[in-house]
Amino acid sequence: MLSIRVKRALADFTLDVAVDCLYPVTAIFGPSGAGKTTLLDLVAGLARPDAGEIRLGDRVLFSSETGVDLPPERRRVGYVFQEDVLFPHLSVLENLRYGYDLLSEDSRRFEVEPIAELMGLTGLLNRGPSRLSGGERQRVALARAILTSPDLLLMDEPLASLDQELKDRIIPYLRHIRTDLGIPILYVSHSVAEILELTGQVIVLKAGRVLAHGDFFHVAHLPEVLPLAEAHGFENVLPVEVVSQDGIRMGCRVRFGDQDLRVPPCDRPVGSRIFIGIRANDIILSRKQPEGLSIRNAMRGRILDMQDVDGKQLVYVDVGKRLAVEVTLEAVDELSLEVGDIVMCLVKAHSIRIGPNVD
Repeated sequence: MLSIRVKRALADFTLDVAVDCLYPVTAIFGPSGAGKTTLLDLVAGLARPDAGEIRLGDRVLFSSETGVDLPPERRRVGYVFQEDVLFPHLSVLENLRYGYDLLSEDSRRFEVEPIAELMGLTGLLNRGPSRLSGGERQRVALARAILTSPDLLLMDEPLASLDQELKDRIIPYLRHIRTDLGIPILYVSHSVAEILELTGQVIVLKAGRVLAHGDFFHVAHLPEVLPLAEAHGFENVLPVEVVSQDGIRMGCRVRFGDQDLRVPPCDRPVGSRIFIGIRANDIILSRKQPEGLSIRNAMRGRILDMQDVDGKQLVYVDVGKRLAVEVTLEAVDELSLEVGDIVMCLVKAHSIRIGPNVD
């Protein structure tokens, strides 16, 4: 468990955080300038709190009361930045071995070859960083951090500079770190979809203050949190199974619970479990099963909650998982929507994003 109780005066506010991170991955979400990177720096030992305590398991990393302040190299904390920061004059293998070679044999939890294979780097070991794609460089940075055998991995928007295709390729590797290697992760991101593909646990920061901490869908509808999630494009993420490949023109058919959905063409074999993304403003609500419409997907569910957000309404519908739907206030009035009502959630196939595989 990572326990953080810190205060640090910044230019515009005081960062004041008191949280316990109990899960394999805890995400930190919030607007730019909220103090997210500073919080990671405090945990890593790159910055010093004015007061408080940071504890990782049974080890105290910092305590203003007892005077403990371990230097970064003794904290056993890996750090992956938004930019990969590889050594340009070293090969991929030499980059991977950089931190690894500084450890004593007794301190090494992982070996180079298995981690290189896990991260899909085996065929790239003799290349220099200039000959790698953005996604390959970030995988090297992840593998290098793992090979320092950390007790905790800090990630500061590691996918922010990548396009969606590269993000979808790397997220499965992040889940390998979480699941197969057992390294807890503190993960900063502005992307709701990215967070939900890794974890449901989130710390929401704004101006140095923790607005909420817990399951994303439990905290996202809070009045102080909802506008932040909406500002970054609220995307629902659903785990589904590919049940048929119907060609380029027809796309794929996937199953969510007991409902089948049409999605764009994808290259995953039948039986694969994948994530799909559906933006809240790409869903239409209907009181009944539609007829005479081109929309192919209709999910039946019950309204759980309704929240006003900047002149719009977010309607939460239980379709087997909580689904956020953005509609106008006029639509709510015209349909006489109320909590408990049964509705149909209509989604065009081409509006659905194909995400990475589910472990």
